[in-house]
Amino acid sequence: DVAAEVATAPARTQAVSPHVPRERVPQRVSVSGYASLVACPYRFFVRHVLRLGEVDEVSEAMEKSDYGALVHQVLERFHAAHPRLSALSDGEALAALQEGVEAVFAPAVEENFLATGWRLRWNKRLPAYLAWQRQREAAGWCWSRAETKVARAFALADGSALELYGRIDRTDVRGDGEEALIDYKTQTAKAIRDRLDNDVQLPAYALIHGHAGEAAYVALDDEAIITVSCSETADALMEGAAAQGRRLVAAFDALRAGAALPAHGAESVCQWCEGRGVCRRDYVDR
Repeated sequence: DVAAEVATAPARTQAVSPHVPRERVPQRVSVSGYASLVACPYRFFVRHVLRLGEVDEVSEAMEKSDYGALVHQVLERFHAAHPRLSALSDGEALAALQEGVEAVFAPAVEENFLATGWRLRWNKRLPAYLAWQRQREAAGWCWSRAETKVARAFALADGSALELYGRIDRTDVRGDGEEALIDYKTQTAKAIRDRLDNDVQLPAYALIHGHAGEAAYVALDDEAIITVSCSETADALMEGAAAQGRRLVAAFDALRAGAALPAHGAESVCQWCEGRGVCRRDYVDR
């Protein structure tokens, strides 16, 4: 009986779109949290309201994210010891950087010898990185500090406040006192440029910082190290930062007023999302 089959058939899976009680809306959000809200509101709901993260698993191999974290440590250690590359010869600079690579990667290699492959991969890029750093200094920018914690509060429409916070990989300074915000990426310049139009990370850091002359990613995965700036001028950067501030406040005003958090279902986001099974994106009629 067709009518009976239709009557007893399971209901179609509906796209999720939860609302958050005002008291559960976060009052602090990281730059990466804000980026997840822009990319997919439901992903933000899973990560920052329900606080569901990825399941901890023991991995037998070093992941790309682990590699990136070690590279960050190497560069922080190197520049803290040698803030001006002009004080070193090419040979001295390369030897100092290699020493840092060996020291930082040693625990990972000891735990799993397969991590040696990642260490060798970074070793091949050391001369290119040093050449990029010398060009950077020749352009007037010098390393100032690393892993700087920053935060800024924003007033919301209902009288509450929201704090946006983050950690800037690297800050450079110029002779006139202008500062540049740098974020290292173990990715290719093309991959970074392809998503730059939708990027919120660097403008958000500039927003928290207050005023910066430049904000850029440094692509570390090409044969040549390449700087990918998010804006052509300092004025354009700060205009973009101000726009992100308005967007941030509008989004959290809406959340506190009861706006829903739907799953966007964009493949570019979903393919990396640990909440994909929760939103049941693959089972929703489109």
